[in-house]
Amino acid sequence: MARRRVIASVLDNFLGTYVSRYSEFNGYWLFGYLVSAIDQLTIDLLMPASNVTPVSPVDTASITAVTKFDEQCRRQGLRREVICHATLTIVKQPGVVGGSVSGSPRTGWNVNFLVEARLDNGRHYCRERTLFVAPHDPNFELRATVR
Repeated sequence: MARRRVIASVLDNFLGTYVSRYSEFNGYWLFGYLVSAIDQLTIDLLMPASNVTPVSPVDTASITAVTKFDEQCRRQGLRREVICHATLTIVKQPGVVGGSVSGSPRTGWNVNFLVEARLDNGRHYCRERTLFVAPHDPNFELRATVR
């Protein structure tokens, strides 16, 4: 049985895998679609994983987050019963900024990803990342290969 302190690793690893290229929608990076659909999105990471095929970027973001969080808990041997509360909040920062996608200059937004968890011992943990995200454009992005 893993000790509760592994939650810090769970949160770090979750964010790393969640914001990676492997979070996709229609074969492209999920967040290029999501950034156009939301200003803020909060996901309950403890909700039951769904076997429903997602039809929108928001559905995909939610299902992917829950699935990846569960995977990280299992990999670290952390029982989900010790987690009282876990959420991911995605916030598109105001104001368009410049960035790069596949080496091409693009405009987009800085997007903040904040994951928080509270354990049964009352301790609260959080991790945060901010990424540049441009709206989806297949002219600048590579489609994922079939796995």
